[in-house]
Amino acid sequence: MRKEEEEEEEEEEEEEEEEERRRRGKSGEVKKLKAEYGEEMWDVIREEAGCRNMEFTTHQIYPDTLFRSLATACAHITGKGDDNFHLRYFGRCFVRYCSLYQYDKMLRVTGRHFCQLLREMDNLHSQMRFGFPKMRSPSMVVTEYDRSGAVLLYRSCRHGLSHYLMGQLLQIAKDFYNLTLNVEVIKEESQDLTYCTTFKLDFDNAGFVKEMQEQCASFHRPYLSDFTLGKLFMFFPFGLVLDPDLRVRLAGERILQLLGKDLLGSEFLEHFTIQRPHIRFSWDAIKVFQSVTWEVQSTKLPERSTRNNSLDTVSETPLRRGSSQAPWSSQQSSLTSFRGLLLKGQMYILKENNIALFLCMPLLNNLVEMRETGLFLNDLAMHDLSREMVLKGWDHCSRLQILYEQQEKCSERLEDAHVRRQKAKARGDDLLYSMLPRQVADNLRQGKGAEATCQTFNEVSVLFAEVCLAAGSDTLGAMDLMKTVNDIYKLLDHATDQYSVFKVETVGGVYMVVGGAPEYQPDHCAQVAALALHMLKEVVEAHTHNLRIGIHVGPVAAGVVGLKMPRYCLFGDTVNTASRMQTNGKAGRIQVSERCVPVLERLQFYTSFRGKMQIKGKGEMNTYWLESRDPSAPSLATPKPSINTNTTTTTITTPDNNDHHDDDDDNHDDDDDATQPNGDTDGPEHAVDAVVVECPVVQTIDRNRLSPV
Repeated sequence: MRKEEEEEEEEEEEEEEEEERRRRGKSGEVKKLKAEYGEEMWDVIREEAGCRNMEFTTHQIYPDTLFRSLATACAHITGKGDDNFHLRYFGRCFVRYCSLYQYDKMLRVTGRHFCQLLREMDNLHSQMRFGFPKMRSPSMVVTEYDRSGAVLLYRSCRHGLSHYLMGQLLQIAKDFYNLTLNVEVIKEESQDLTYCTTFKLDFDNAGFVKEMQEQCASFHRPYLSDFTLGKLFMFFPFGLVLDPDLRVRLAGERILQLLGKDLLGSEFLEHFTIQRPHIRFSWDAIKVFQSVTWEVQSTKLPERSTRNNSLDTVSETPLRRGSSQAPWSSQQSSLTSFRGLLLKGQMYILKENNIALFLCMPLLNNLVEMRETGLFLNDLAMHDLSREMVLKGWDHCSRLQILYEQQEKCSERLEDAHVRRQKAKARGDDLLYSMLPRQVADNLRQGKGAEATCQTFNEVSVLFAEVCLAAGSDTLGAMDLMKTVNDIYKLLDHATDQYSVFKVETVGGVYMVVGGAPEYQPDHCAQVAALALHMLKEVVEAHTHNLRIGIHVGPVAAGVVGLKMPRYCLFGDTVNTASRMQTNGKAGRIQVSERCVPVLERLQFYTSFRGKMQIKGKGEMNTYWLESRDPSAPSLATPKPSINTNTTTTTITTPDNNDHHDDDDDNHDDDDDATQPNGDTDGPEHAVDAVVVECPVVQTIDRNRLSPV
C-alpha cells in the first residue's frame, strides 16, 4: 500500500513539473539568448526586431518572418555572424529545448542510425500533428545514401528556414549519434508555393550501409505456390495496385464495395487526393517516398450498399424505449466533417512486376465516422489495430475534444491577458516616465541605488512659472478652483511636451522646468526660453488666467531623493536665483537674469533691460524682460495634438492686491520697478511664492507652508 502511494506521489510530481514547463512556455532559442547575453540584451534584440512578445508559448502560431527578424537583429546587435548564422544557432537551441518536453526520448529511439532517423522524420511529423493540430510540418526524404553520407530533400511551405533545419541536424548528429556532420546546400528552388532545398550531408554512414547490405543478403524470399495479389488483399481489404501510368489495376473487396466497380482501370487521382506527403503525385515520387507514410482521401462519399443493417434504421426495441439517445448518434463530432474515406498506409514498388502496392487501412476516429462511411467492425482487418482505434476513439474522443476546446479557450484568455498586461505595462511606463526622467527610471529598474542617479551639471536652464488667477477667482468653490488650476497645468504640460526639457515638479501654483538635465542639451537655454514664450501664448489664447515666469542659467546638482515617494530634484544656487526671478517678476512677463541675456541674444531672442532689482539673498541684480524671438528663426517646438480646456473664468487681469511685492501699479513701467525694492523679506529662505485665494473652503494657500524647492 505504501509503495502504491509513493508511485502516485512520483507521478503527481512529474505531472506538476511537466505543467510548470508548459506554463513557462519559453522557446529554446530565447532561453539560450538570455542565458548567454542576459535579459537586457534580449530586450534590445526584441525591440530591434519589432517583436512584442516577451515570451513564447508552444501552441501559439507566430509569423514566419519573426524568426528571420530576430536572427537579423541578433546579428546586428551582437556583431557575430549574419542572420543565417543565428538561424543555425536557433536550430541548435531548439534541439536542446526539446529535452525540456522529453521529445529527445522519442528522437533517440526513432532510428538506430542517423540515416534511419532522417528517413523517419516525415512519419514523426505525421504523428506529432495530433498534438499540434495547426502545425504545418515540412517533408524530409533521403533520396540517396552511401558510406560517406546522404542526400536529403527538404520541402516546406515556409520560406527561409533551411538554415534553421541545418542547425537542428548538426545538434542531433552531435548529441544523439556522436557524429561530426557537415551540411552543404546543393540546390534551392520553389514549386507551387513549396520551397525545396537539397542538402548534401557528409558523415560516417558506414554502419547504416552495412546493415542494409546484410538485410539484402540474408533475405531469402520463400516461394508460396499459387499465392496471388487477390489473396494478399484478403489481408488488406482496402489495398490498391497501381501501374506506372497511375491507374488502379486491382483493389481490395471493401474499397470496391464502398467506391464502386468503376474504380478499376481509372486514374488514381480521379478518385483520391494525396493528403500526405505533400508532393506532386507521380511514379517517380512513389519510388522516392516508399519509406514515408501515405494518407489519401477519396474525393466522393462512400456508397452505403448494405441492405441488412444500418445505424440510421435501427428499430426501436423495448430496451431502447424510454432510454436517452447516445450523444454520438444525434450530433457529429467536431473533429469530423462529411468527408471521403481516409486511408493510411505505405506505397511499395514490386520491381519484378513493375507495379506499386498501396497497403493501407482506413482512419476512423470513432463510431460516428464509421457510420458515415457505411463501414462495420467486421469490415476492418483483425491483424491491425483499426478495430481497437475505433472503439477507443468512441470512448475518448468526446472527452479529448472537450479538453482541446478548453485549451483553445485558455490560450485565447492567456493571449488576451498578455495583451492587457502589455498595455498596462505601457501605461505604467508612461506614468513612471512622467515622474522621473527615462534614463534615471531605467537605472532604478536595473537595481541601482538612488545615489547612482546623482549628477552635477555645469550649466542648465531653470524655469519657474507661477499661476496668477484672474479677478473674481476668490469666489470659486474648492472643486472649481481645482478644475481651473488643472486646466492651466494641462496647457503647460502640453507646451512642455513639445520641447527638449523636463518638468521637475509643481508646488502649489508654481510650475518648475529644467533644460539640459538629466539629458544634456547644447541649446537648453533656447529650449527653455522658447517654452516660456509658448506658455504665455497658450494661456492667453485659452482666455484663462496669467503666468509670472522667471529663468536663470547656472550649475546644479540633481538626483532622486526619498524612498516612499521618490522625486527627481535639483539643488544649488541656480534654483534659488531662478525662483527669485519668478517671485520678483510681473504677471504676463518673463524675467531673466543677466547671465541668460548673452546666450539668448545669440540665439535670436529679444530682451529688454528692466533695471536693478533688490533680490533676497543676492543683493542688487540686473534683470531683463524676455520679449520675443526673431520670427525668421527656426521653430524649436515639436507640434503635438492640441487639447481643449473648459475653464470657469475668461478675464485676464493682474490681481489688484499683490502681497508678494511692492511694484508700481503700472506693471510695464520698468524705470519705476527698478527703483522699488522688492518687499519679499519674510518667510523661510528659498521658499516659493504661491497664489493667494479666498473661497468658502480654501481660504489661503500660504507660501510659507509650501515645500522649498
